Amino acid sequence: MAHLTHTMTINIAVPQLDEIVRDPRAVSRYWAGMSEPDRVFGDGGPGTKVETNILFMGVRMHLIERTVEERHNEDGSTDWRWTMEGAMDGWLSCHHEPRGESTETTTEFDYTLPGSVLGKVADRLLVEKRMRRDFENSLENLKLLAETSVASAAAVT
Repeated sequence: MAHLTHTMTINIAVPQLDEIVRDPRAVSRYWAGMSEPDRVFGDGGPGTKVETNILFMGVRMHLIERTVEERHNEDGSTDWRWTMEGAMDGWLSCHHEPRGESTETTTEFDYTLPGSVLGKVADRLLVEKRMRRDFENSLENLKLLAETSVASAAAVT
């Protein structure tokens, strides 16, 4: 199982960021290669199940994502956790920490791809490098989506 971690600051408040990550239909707007969900069961909170596809290295793979944790802490921070199964098994977790008007977010991603895509050495050199790039790009896309959503809302009011 590979483990990725990324910390960054997003220039919106925790509740606004939580609205975006809670929406299972919004993920395809920022996650690299993710398609619109085929089916969504639930409102994005714990117990929600999403059937979707992801395009990775030219291969379309089916995924089932489940929201397993949404915790709002006394200090204003939140913790989220999702599991994935299908073409890729693993989990994704986020911790959103208030930093004034901004949010420091730490995201962790553990995943396993079935079998060996190209052989163990090639997997390590190629697949893991590509997965890290897509993971970091997805989080930068989330930052852009969140910050432009807030700017758009402010311009309307």
